[in-house]
Amino acid sequence: MKKIKPPLFTPTERAISMNESIGQTTVSEAIGRNHGFLLQHFFEPLLERDEHLKLLEDIRLVTSDPELQGKLVGNWEHEAYETGCKIHGIDEEINILLQRVRYACLYLELARAAEENKDRDRAWAFNNESSLMIGEIIEKSETILNAMETDKRSTQNSKNGKGRIKNFLPAKEEAVRLLEDMKPEDGWPTLASAVTALDEPLAHFILSNRISGMTSTNIRALLEKTWIPKDKLVNPAWEKTKHVKTR
Repeated sequence: MKKIKPPLFTPTERAISMNESIGQTTVSEAIGRNHGFLLQHFFEPLLERDEHLKLLEDIRLVTSDPELQGKLVGNWEHEAYETGCKIHGIDEEINILLQRVRYACLYLELARAAEENKDRDRAWAFNNESSLMIGEIIEKSETILNAMETDKRSTQNSKNGKGRIKNFLPAKEEAVRLLEDMKPEDGWPTLASAVTALDEPLAHFILSNRISGMTSTNIRALLEKTWIPKDKLVNPAWEKTKHVKTR
């Protein structure tokens, strides 16, 4: 039996190290960490890194003047209203979240200004308020990103599906031709008989023409379960060539 190595640190030592690490965090370090969270979880995946820098430049011009700060916030609210009237869906969600991000950045810069003025209690208060908002921002940002990824996959699947349909068209046209050319004198007696007759020549056609997305081994199942009974192109040919029982 493999011998389990003892941990490098005891639980007590880990607790002491964790407490020291948290307890010695400066306001500046906490502010920088929060800005890092906003970059990682909002600006870089949803907007642009430069948008973060531009926002900070606007905020730093008003942190020492409540009147200018009020005007900046008023501009944010007006912009959010104007933009919100024009967009819907994911873009609207990003716009709403951007407002929260702006306030989070504002509080972080007010915390920085308070720290520069040696008012550490006020600095921590602003930083803590921003931290609460950033937790919510990260959660909502992940929801938006997940929705965007789902939409991206859905769009790609749709494109792939349309591509396959286009690729299958020559094979379907050949199936129609075979149904008509190989039809018995009294029509196809059963669907199974038509499938059996078409299986080999259609498989040969697929191999010869190297039709993407299809193999010679699955053609029978396609004919029997989908193309002949349901396909808009193949089914009419089947209805026209199958044996019609008379009373």
